[in-house]
Amino acid sequence: MLTKTLLCAALWLGGPLAAAHACEAARGGKFSIGVEKLQYLPLHTVDANNRYGGYAREVLDAFAAQHGYTFEYVPLPINRLYSRFLSERTLDFKYPDHPQWREDLRAGIQLSYSKVVVSTEEGAMVLPQQRGKRLADLRTLGTVLGFTPWPYKAAIDSHALKVSTVGSTDSLLRLVLGGHLDAAYVNVDVANHMLAGDLKAPAGLVFDPGLPHARSDFRLSTLRCKEVVEQFNRFLQREQGMLQLLRASHGIGEAGSNGR
Repeated sequence: MLTKTLLCAALWLGGPLAAAHACEAARGGKFSIGVEKLQYLPLHTVDANNRYGGYAREVLDAFAAQHGYTFEYVPLPINRLYSRFLSERTLDFKYPDHPQWREDLRAGIQLSYSKVVVSTEEGAMVLPQQRGKRLADLRTLGTVLGFTPWPYKAAIDSHALKVSTVGSTDSLLRLVLGGHLDAAYVNVDVANHMLAGDLKAPAGLVFDPGLPHARSDFRLSTLRCKEVVEQFNRFLQREQGMLQLLRASHGIGEAGSNGR
């Protein structure tokens, strides 16, 4: 109780600088980051042993190393992750995040967001012979549970398009490969990586740029450690060269090349 009182007094007297020291002092440089329990390579992934990996892990670990921080990655299903972060508030950070994701859950909550960690394409993956169809020709669209296909909102709301949700990206892609769904709304980098790897079907599905699509910006967010996010922003600015090389090594940014 005394520690909490002293921290509150420091925040009141010292403003943002005191807040920075208070946040770090309260956690001893150790922070929890809630992450999505998904196979989402090359961007991020959680393996069978519940270990977090991929591009995001390498970026966050590099930042932590520069500042002497220790990050504990807490993999959770997407809906449970939102609950732990926004309702129960038992996590210091969430990654990935974006102010427009699940706006209903974050209404009235003051979050701090980092600059963009990675920006990739999200859109419709279809069978090669189906590429070039009009949106009006689509009847079924699949997405992963917890994701919202925003570019298709009008078609969904008008009931012109039926949406199915599944628990994993590989299951979703298999449904489209098998002709059970017309298209999968998914991250294109992730889909191409999974098609070439686990599914052994490189180019079995292709990105259709003629259908609605959008850039997806992934950020780090926090409720209570804004100053660490500001440090992270400076890291992202300072290490642009390293991050560019890291993205290239993971094949990030090549998405959609088979459909443009």
